[in-house]
Parts: sequence; structure tokens; C-alpha cells
Amino acid sequence: MKKFLVWFLVLMMMLTTAMAEINVTRQGLTLGEGYVYYPQVEGMEDAALQEKVNAALRASTGAEGLLTRLALTMHSATPLQVDFTHQLAGDVLSVAVLATGPVENDRATQMWYAANIDLTTGEAIALEDIFVDAEAARLALEEQLEWGIAPLISAHLRNSQLTPLPETFGLSETGLTLYYPMEQLATLSDRAGTVSFRWTELLEHLKLGEGTILRRIGAEKMVTLDDTSAEAIRTAVESGQVPGIPVKLGGSVQEAVDTYRLLMDPDLYENGRMIQLEDGMFRGVYLLTDSLTDSWEHSVIQGIRVDQVNLYGLMTDVTTQADWRSVLGEPDATVEVDAVKAEANRILPGYSDYYNFDGVQLRLHANHEGVLASLFISIH
Repeated sequence: MKKFLVWFLVLMMMLTTAMAEINVTRQGLTLGEGYVYYPQVEGMEDAALQEKVNAALRASTGAEGLLTRLALTMHSATPLQVDFTHQLAGDVLSVAVLATGPVENDRATQMWYAANIDLTTGEAIALEDIFVDAEAARLALEEQLEWGIAPLISAHLRNSQLTPLPETFGLSETGLTLYYPMEQLATLSDRAGTVSFRWTELLEHLKLGEGTILRRIGAEKMVTLDDTSAEAIRTAVESGQVPGIPVKLGGSVQEAVDTYRLLMDPDLYENGRMIQLEDGMFRGVYLLTDSLTDSWEHSVIQGIRVDQVNLYGLMTDVTTQADWRSVLGEPDATVEVDAVKAEANRILPGYSDYYNFDGVQLRLHANHEGVLASLFISIH
């Protein structure tokens, strides 16, 4: 029995080490001001499986065609520029590639490519792999897009046809992102649009449990409030960042605006200004800063407010004040927010619980029914 346990522990260590060595590398070419970069993986023990994954990545991201276009357009007045972002969660890889410039002809445009690959099989991940009933989930997504999201963002878009769902999508521990073609969804800053959903918005459709994609990428932990949640929440908050939102407390407001573009002019609230950004990851997200009496390059992100969140079981419209207190304990302070105070802060009337961590404050704001309506983190 002892020999078996020793063998089992060694095997588990070997598997963990092998998985830890998997890396995503940037492959590609630069010609003048133009460039094309695409992802490839290395470090997998099974060479044949690794090549299968890399072939799928090259095909899904349009790498060969884009490299050909790069050579053909190297003297173009508008350079072709292609790069990617990725999420590698254990044995699941999700990649988004954005091509900008003369992608298909001489006219400058933008185009998204995406790949979601199960690294244990080399196969593409489909909606059927993440939803119990993919068709029901598609209908739910389209309903939310048409009736919940379109009325909020259409005025800030050049093209705003949110349905049907685009072919390209990405996965992360926090949610699902849809990547649209320009002719269907384009921002006023002339960018190919995206829409992101938090898993809490799709909770009833999620395929959870042992071995599922969502468990393997950490999404199940994001929608499960349990004994491990308190430490995970604390660690996330102390990092000054809400998972799934690519800005950080203390970061430059100007840099965030330059990267993700303003959705609208900053709005005043009681203690400063709220900034909404154009990128789909920032739907229902506000950056909080001072009154911007100085120029933007001197302003920092003093707070982040999220009205649609799943953070290790803290889920807007789902988690109750009693639920989070049972895990986080009694707050350091609780403040009632009446109608006047709510209007001044652009939130719903209710009650806010404050938890002070190392240099960062977590504020959980519940509506009058005691359900989480907004989550804030701020420099403390």
C-alpha cells in the first residue's frame, strides 16, 4: 500500500510538472510597420497531440492567409497588424486574434479570429461543451442581446446588429465573450465590437461538474460560494483587480482610455467621476477616479465598480447579504444608502457592507431586497 501511495504521488507530480511546462508562444513575422503574430503551444509531452493543437491554432486564427496578406500589403499606406491575447487555464486554451488593416482587400478594416481548444484532445470546444442545452443557451443569449444589451449600447455603436450570434467566441474563468464582424457590430471608434457575458448571467444553462470544461477553467469556482471563497475573494481584492476586467487600482486613467476607448463622457458622482469604456469586457463596469480637475495623465483609477459580476460566488442579482456574511463574516461597517444618496452615486437604494483588506476596500452593495446589486473595490 505504501509503495502504491508513493507511486501515485510521483505520478501526480509528474503530471502537474508536465502541465506546468505548457507555454503559449508568439510566432509570426514583421515587415516594416506591418506584422502578423499567432499563437503556438510548446512543452506538451505528446508531440503528435501538440502538433494537432498547433495545426488547429494556425487554421482557426487564419495564420497562413494573414501571413500571405502581410507580404502582399507590405508597401500599403495602411499596414496589416495582427496580434493575439490568450487564456491558458490548465488544459484549456482560449485565444482571440485581432487583425487590423487591409485584411481582405485594400480597404482598412478589423477582423476577429478565435480558437478554444481542449489540450487533452486537440479538439475545438463548442457551445455544446459548456451549456447543458446549447440551443436553449443560444436563445437566452440572443434574448439578452436584443432586449437587455442592445438598448444600452446601440447609441454608442456604428453598426449594432447583435443577433444572430457570431461564430467566434472566447472563454475565461469569468465569462463568455462574443467577437463580432465589423459589418455586424462596430464601435464609434471604428473597432470590431465585442460583447462579454459573466457566467452568472447564464447560470441556469451552465454545464458544471466533474470533468466539465467550466470546472477545468475555474468558472465553476466563480459561481460557487463555499468555504474556500473567502480567501480567494480576499486575494483577488488585495491584488487591486477584479478577474476578467483588464485594469487595476492605481493604474493610469489615460492609459485605460487610450487602450479601451471611452464609451461616453465621464459622468459625475458624489466623490468624483465614473468612466465607462467601450470594450465589451467593460459592460456594467465603471472606473472611479477624482473629479479630473487636472489633466487625465495625472489621474489614477481609485476604484472599480462592477454591476454584473461573479467573484468566487459573489454574484450580482443572485447572492444575498446573508450569504456573503456567512462566508466573509461581519463587515467592518454597514451604511444605508437612501434615495438621495443613491442618486448622487448612481446606484440603487439599499445597504452597503464594507470589508477592509490590505490597502484595498471591498464594498458589497445590496438592494432593498438584500441581493447584491454592485461590487466595488477601491484604494483604502
